[in-house]
Amino acid sequence: MPVAVVLVTACGAMPFTDPDWAPRVGKSVLKLRWTRNLGPADKNFFIPEMLEEHDRFNPVETGAAGFDTDKQRVFVGVAVGGLYCLDVRSGKTVWRFDLDDAVGSKPLYDPDRRRVYFGADDGVLYALHARSGRKLWATETGSEIRRVIHMREDTLYLANADNTILAVDPEGGEVIWRYRRPPIEGFSASGYADIVFHGKAVIGAFADGTVASLDAISGAINWSSDLAGEIVTATREGEVNLLDADATPVLTRGVLVAASVAGGVYGMSADNGNVRWTRPDIDRVTGLAETNGLAVAARASTGLVAIDPTTGKTEWSSRFGMGILQDPVVYDDLLLVSDSEAGLFVASSSDGRVLQRLDQKGGFFARPSGHGGYMMIMGNRSTLYAMSIH
Repeated sequence: MPVAVVLVTACGAMPFTDPDWAPRVGKSVLKLRWTRNLGPADKNFFIPEMLEEHDRFNPVETGAAGFDTDKQRVFVGVAVGGLYCLDVRSGKTVWRFDLDDAVGSKPLYDPDRRRVYFGADDGVLYALHARSGRKLWATETGSEIRRVIHMREDTLYLANADNTILAVDPEGGEVIWRYRRPPIEGFSASGYADIVFHGKAVIGAFADGTVASLDAISGAINWSSDLAGEIVTATREGEVNLLDADATPVLTRGVLVAASVAGGVYGMSADNGNVRWTRPDIDRVTGLAETNGLAVAARASTGLVAIDPTTGKTEWSSRFGMGILQDPVVYDDLLLVSDSEAGLFVASSSDGRVLQRLDQKGGFFARPSGHGGYMMIMGNRSTLYAMSIH
């Protein structure tokens, strides 16, 4: 797979770099507790013809950390090496499940079955014994899995890179149902949206600019809404308007807020998909989050915009960043935003003011995740950063 080749190369070619902590307004929010390089042990590991140091067309590390709430462990996948189980306090390896393909999803720990579920770039959803790392089952999904594995009503739900949402039985890995949108031709933006739940429905956003609500039990479609219907794809001088709805939709104050890269932000009814308002001026949205009753849109190379979900009006905006911004992570009164070029930003959820930036000289495509006082994020040099928030 071409993507896997790039991931393997970048992981081996780039050396570890100590992070540069840049507090703003005299306040340091994140404190580094430990780092752990999870790349190949051989320092000379590389593919000579693929040493493009600043290649950003394919993310190096997209995996997020999932936590074992019983035993103080963290599960995280890497571009080379498979899935690691680490001690939360020290970063020491408990076990590792070897895999040839990159692991870029966020694992899910199942405390009832003592299992961990994760997806990889080989398109397979895996279930492992959480104590030993022994494989219990593996299910082919058809494409890379680089988002969160969800558990709801004793069913696993996930989205893959082939415009597909699946429901899977956690006991044996059988696919209960799958819903797939046809692929689009031509260019598309980087990444794809995760899913969100609304009552007994699963809502997804797709590369063709469509948002769809599916029955969580049967996979039958409740409604679909085309956010890209009026977008002209071809522009002057060979430029292309991207139809993709790559940001994960959010539900707040009874409104579903979704976005198309070229079409802007939309406020919709989660019950029937009817569009209540549009903000075509807020384009290039690559991430969404909900905080303080507002929808926060992350715009590539631009920063954050907070929107009233009932009216579509801007409440505040904050300009920062240099690259692709991921879905912001909300932690108490903070927003943590990964930037593919400029590092990890920590901003106030009340006004978007940047409080601190972690720059490890390579940007982040992975999103941070927190549990039990820890905040962890995978860096683009296969280094896991473990931090505490003050």
